Amino acid sequence: MNTNGLAYPRWEREGPVSRFFIGPSVSVYQVEEIELIGGSIFVVSASGKADLVGQFESEKSAKEACVRDLADREKHLGEEIAGWGLNTR
Repeated sequence: MNTNGLAYPRWEREGPVSRFFIGPSVSVYQVEEIELIGGSIFVVSASGKADLVGQFESEKSAKEACVRDLADREKHLGEEIAGWGLNTR
């Protein structure tokens, strides 16, 4: 029996949608896979917001964009990520 807590941050996928969680029930990014005739695209947005991060040809590229966007937000906003009220200390 595993008694350790769940590790954060982490990605969880449910159907065509992946979410990046930094804590229990606190998702920061959402990646939605949209199937097209020539293949899928992955649309990234900030969870609970209308902030579109971008669209990508692979889920890996989409997740890498989330990491860059989060680092950029932290750099420009100091210790707190605006709108999420999360302290990164």
